[in-house]
Amino acid sequence: MNVSLILQLAIAGVSVGSIYALVALAIVLPFKASGVLNFGQGEIVTLGAYAALVLTQLGLPYPLLVAGVVVLGGIGGIVIERLLIRPIVKAPEFTLVIATFAIGLLIKGIISLRFGDSPNTIDGPFRSDPLVAWGLRFNPTSLWIFACTALVTVLVIAFFRHTRLGKAMRAVSIDADAARLMGIRVEKVYRWSWAMSTAIGALAGLLVAPLIGINPEIGQLILRGLLGAVLGGFTSIPGAIVGGLTVGLIETYSGVLVGSTFKNLVPFLLLMTLLVFRPQGLFGLAEIKRV
Repeated sequence: MNVSLILQLAIAGVSVGSIYALVALAIVLPFKASGVLNFGQGEIVTLGAYAALVLTQLGLPYPLLVAGVVVLGGIGGIVIERLLIRPIVKAPEFTLVIATFAIGLLIKGIISLRFGDSPNTIDGPFRSDPLVAWGLRFNPTSLWIFACTALVTVLVIAFFRHTRLGKAMRAVSIDADAARLMGIRVEKVYRWSWAMSTAIGALAGLLVAPLIGINPEIGQLILRGLLGAVLGGFTSIPGAIVGGLTVGLIETYSGVLVGSTFKNLVPFLLLMTLLVFRPQGLFGLAEIKRV
């Protein structure tokens, strides 16, 4: 394997990993704030892709298409949190897990009823001809996905560090009861954490649609998103991004080294190995309890 091939595979791995990173980030956000692991996030990604399809058919230009998908995703998150999650947020964790599974199945069922199982597609924002530089080929759509992932990461980190709501989310993630005693409106934090999560998930659906098409099975991306989230530490935003990119790189290189049949197994095998020696993931902190 020469240097040129190694670099070309790295470009492909980062492209794929950028989508995984966005899905991982969308999973981590509500978990940090409310402790709810949303197993329906994959269907939120699917819903974002279909929302993009509908808005494209309305003739919206691409900038308005992006804005529309993000806004609709955020509104969907607020509705889900207020009507379906908040009433049971104090329920046992297993109940919440089943509830998010059910939400995902409900979304998938509605999509199948409305659009059927036939695949659809939308165009990306740029021409499909690859860019060639330094002997390497760059897919413009892949570059766009990476740029969007980098921008979302910077915005989310800045939000948590420099805004009152972001600092409130950090406080709630540490101790919701103490945050409530300090005057923080915990329910507001829950609401906006879900809005951010579903907006990012919907954006991931829009971005991935030109590459893999639009169909009800896009939600399977949640497996890679979960893998990236766990690899990064599950409560770390930078960890979610690094974990998602790492999964994309491992998957891409594995396809060449061990073949396409086994490449899907390699990231999970490496994850199990990592968790044996570092259960908190790459960026997570070990939990210390006094006894």
